Amino acid sequence: MKRRLICLLLSVLMALSVFLAGCGLKSPYENDVTDTDDEQPQGERNPVTLTFWLPCEEGTTDEAVALVEAAINKQLKSQFTTAIELKVFPIDEYMNAVNERLSKIEKKVEADKEYERLQREIAKSLRAEGITTKPQTTEETETTAVQTTRDEDGVVELKYPRVGEYQFDIFCITSYEDYLALIERNALSELDTSLNGSAKVLRSYIYPTFLDAAKFNGVTYAIPNNHGLGEYKFLLVNKELVDKYNYDPDTLTTIEACEEFIRDIGVYEEDESIAPLLSWVDPAGMTYWSPDGSWNVLASLVPNSATFNTKVAINSIFKINAYKSNFKLMRSFQDEGLIAEDPSAVEKFGVGVISGDYSDVEKYKDDYYIHLYERPTATQKDVFAGAFAISAYTKNFNRAMEVIIAINTDPTIRNLLQYGIEGVHYELDDQGRAVKISNDYNMNLLYTGNAYMAYPSEDMDPNQWEYDKQKNLDLKLSPFLYCPNLFNEQNAEYYEELVKISKDFYERLQNVPTEDIDTFFSDAQEELAANQAFNKMSSETAWEFSPAYIYNEFYTENFAPEEPVQ
Repeated sequence: MKRRLICLLLSVLMALSVFLAGCGLKSPYENDVTDTDDEQPQGERNPVTLTFWLPCEEGTTDEAVALVEAAINKQLKSQFTTAIELKVFPIDEYMNAVNERLSKIEKKVEADKEYERLQREIAKSLRAEGITTKPQTTEETETTAVQTTRDEDGVVELKYPRVGEYQFDIFCITSYEDYLALIERNALSELDTSLNGSAKVLRSYIYPTFLDAAKFNGVTYAIPNNHGLGEYKFLLVNKELVDKYNYDPDTLTTIEACEEFIRDIGVYEEDESIAPLLSWVDPAGMTYWSPDGSWNVLASLVPNSATFNTKVAINSIFKINAYKSNFKLMRSFQDEGLIAEDPSAVEKFGVGVISGDYSDVEKYKDDYYIHLYERPTATQKDVFAGAFAISAYTKNFNRAMEVIIAINTDPTIRNLLQYGIEGVHYELDDQGRAVKISNDYNMNLLYTGNAYMAYPSEDMDPNQWEYDKQKNLDLKLSPFLYCPNLFNEQNAEYYEELVKISKDFYERLQNVPTEDIDTFFSDAQEELAANQAFNKMSSETAWEFSPAYIYNEFYTENFAPEEPVQ
């Protein structure tokens, strides 16, 4: 009986061996190179080839990618004895390609494990029969000698191995949702040991907010691509009118403080082309919990003083006093004809709020006092607009990390990856901006590394990186920055329901008579309290898929003060 079992196991093992060999499935992987030589002098390193995957924009050609790959490899080979195989996919196909490659590798890994399990079981059965086995060996001994070739002039060159069928090394992650899914899948290498050692130079090039946001349960799995986050909102107050109506400019720093000034312009100003208030203004820090950020009955107020551990509420918009008082003020301005009907057509105004960077308000500085209305906010979506990760199945982690360092610190490699070949795909203007001269190579700046190592593009201010760096210093960290994703499959249908509910409430709010606004707020809150979908999404304790519940649990676990021991 035992012998029949052993024969059966041997048959299964033989069949599996044939399957593995036929599919090219081996363990260890083909062309596998260990990290043992990575600390050797440059001339003594083994050549390594890594895969490098990116999403691209429409129009990018294989020929252009090949040119860029060759130019980057010229740099990488001389610095690290490392080459990359650059593979790009249209952005709408990119993550599907990543997931397909990972699935293929995962199946191989499972097949290898099954092969090893059967080997152990057979060996155990044979030992029970008194048969001693020895580890299988191959007839040919693997060699680690460096292979070379000669070019047309007879110069000896290192021969770089081709990438294996199941090789996957460096790739771009384009959203926080994908980042979390890849972590859950155990598809990413942990980077903290390297960040605290051989790759610590990245801490000097990547703004700390990015690296902190990349931590999940205290572990870093990707290097976000440094770039400017969010945008400011500036309060502009007309200097000429401040003097004309004898106001103290130092007191006009909020919309509420400007109320009397705005009304005086409306009453006394003879020039009808001047708009007392440029446009309707929301309170600073209003966050609407809708998939696209539009007005929603589920909302939060995140003040300028907030940071990642500030507790805020995710609740009914009709419970936010700052929103209600601001709405009544704006409505009164509207009723009195103090708000411009078409802000884009206004050339001169008394008070206005402008969104953008300092470069966007530069033109106003001579005629307006400029006050900060709302600080830019670091959110998950902004931070994870692009990040580079190393696959858990990489051929050589240390070399892959060296490539990531190069992308984030070396302008030559960074610009090649973003713009292609100078003189072929782009040229520089007299302000140092990259101007496209070919449509064959098109990349998103956020998907190709540290933005500050690249040239500004032709549609940017030449000083854009300086503005962005200052913006990052002024950031407020969203209280939801490190929170688990509040938009997920479990609550998606409820978000859709809230969008419908919100559309109805918003239309009614716009049409309610001014004298009935307080009554509307009260009645609307009662309606919401009776709405099942809203209650499920705003509950901090009852529904685990609720954004309010997810955030409350996150805050309690990480930031709430511990209860004193009795």
